[in-house]
Amino acid sequence: MRKTKCKIRQMSYKNFISRLFFYLKPHIGKLVFTSLMMVLATALESLIPEITGRIVDDLFVGGRNKQTALLYAGTLLAIIALSSVFALTSTATSSWVSNKVIMDLRSSMFAKLLKLPKSYFDQHPTGKTLSKLTYDVEQIASATSTIWLNFVKSFVFVVILIGYLFYKSWELGLSLIVFLPLVFLAVKLSSMRMRNSSKKVQQSMGNMTHLLDENISGSTLVKIYNAQQQESTKFSNLINNIRQQRFKVDMTSALNMTFINVLIGLSLGTVVYFSATYLQMSAGEFLSYFTAMGMLVKPSKNLININKPLQIAMAAGESVFGLMDEKTEKNEGKKHLKNTKGAIQFKDVYFGYNDKNTVLNNINLDIKAGDNIAIVGSTGSGKTTIIQLLAKFYSPSSGSITIDGIDINQFELSSLRSQIAFVDQNIRLFNDSVKGNIALGQLDGMSDEKIENAAKVANAYNFVQSLSGQFNAEIGEDGVKLSGGQRQRLAIARAIAKDSPILILDEATSALDSATEKQVQDAINEMQKGRTTIIIAHRLSTVQKADKIVVLRQGQIIEQGSHQDLIDADGEYASLYKYQFN
Repeated sequence: MRKTKCKIRQMSYKNFISRLFFYLKPHIGKLVFTSLMMVLATALESLIPEITGRIVDDLFVGGRNKQTALLYAGTLLAIIALSSVFALTSTATSSWVSNKVIMDLRSSMFAKLLKLPKSYFDQHPTGKTLSKLTYDVEQIASATSTIWLNFVKSFVFVVILIGYLFYKSWELGLSLIVFLPLVFLAVKLSSMRMRNSSKKVQQSMGNMTHLLDENISGSTLVKIYNAQQQESTKFSNLINNIRQQRFKVDMTSALNMTFINVLIGLSLGTVVYFSATYLQMSAGEFLSYFTAMGMLVKPSKNLININKPLQIAMAAGESVFGLMDEKTEKNEGKKHLKNTKGAIQFKDVYFGYNDKNTVLNNINLDIKAGDNIAIVGSTGSGKTTIIQLLAKFYSPSSGSITIDGIDINQFELSSLRSQIAFVDQNIRLFNDSVKGNIALGQLDGMSDEKIENAAKVANAYNFVQSLSGQFNAEIGEDGVKLSGGQRQRLAIARAIAKDSPILILDEATSALDSATEKQVQDAINEMQKGRTTIIIAHRLSTVQKADKIVVLRQGQIIEQGSHQDLIDADGEYASLYKYQFN
């Protein structure tokens, strides 16, 4: 596998918000509503300092009165009750929007993944890609709920309370403003450090998911090679790295808040000193002022603490939107293939996965419609690459590939691939029913009769009938509930059901025992009838009846012909044949 480091650009606040707004835009009405509810809740809570001061002056200093006491008690109850209802409504609406954004983001990312070229998956580990859809998306979603709600509530609180403090005493208000530049400086200095640490957390989460995926899917290998300790050490190192990076984020935030708390203490001390020595205030007025300042502490801290989840969300945004910006498969063709005969031609084809290494060198190959062609050669000779070019998973560096005389670049991708059925040695089955696997991509449009007929041709019908649930039986992840031969025959049934004029068999029987191979080979022979078939094989016993055998060495065709022609030529094929059978 060729691995590359994913280079993701640094996201600005503006870019992050504009990208996120695309997913928020359909819910802008709900966001306005939730903001309005939170503003109302906050505005009501902001009345508490003034009412508290009046209670002191009117009841405890000016003389106690039951009616006045009852009025103030009722007012406080009404304020708290209404504020709670508004806050609950706001939280519920915000939660709905947040979860809808998560769903929409994941849906967009999954749709994007399905359109990415094969080269992307060759270069990016599965676990890291999974982490983007799980962990990173959750971090972005926090920007639509926790951050937004806290910002609206805290910002409105701060504005109202600061306005109230200036209204009560502009002199004391000015003394508080002096501390604001220091607060902004502390926030700015901590932002980049938290962003960088958050990026490292996300990268490590991707590595952890990848390691988990490898160990779960490869659990048999881990056990048979007694690699538990080795893999445990890898995992411990990864999660320790995550712990360290998260600790850095938390400590940066904590140090920032420690500095802010000192500033808050200084501001409170300033108010106490000046109000007691220079200003004329009643006990109620001082209590109102001091209560307002006390209530100002929490929303001020919340505004500052928003920076932490925001930096985490932006780091996740770079990862998620970086994937969304990946180039999709080129699909510039307009023609649609119908009733394809299956004549294939490779003309002067060169290909390399990068500029340094050429995998295929001047490939010229004519395949007549309905022919049975075998491609043989040593590992790394380019056999599978030829198939990948035919299906347009990759494009040639130069040269052309045609089907029925038309360059495949002129065909729309889904139309081209609808004409090709594929079976390889690394069978991939889905965690679905037998029926769902056979009718892959056509489940809604394929009749039960066609599915059953495909199973019969593939010698799979009898074992399917023995399963609990038969064609509706769930086969587990990657067909874990089936034997190797059963999985292979199910894959052949899938190819038969697709009923495509071009059939590709890539080492389709190499992993089977002789008895099972006989059953599978009989199914393959039946499937080949009336189709252009390309067989890739190491075992020459499976290709002797081919109309033409193509021999590859280091990306070049060195000979081609029938089995007997190549034996008589006494070249590379004859040497391979003698080696395998003698």
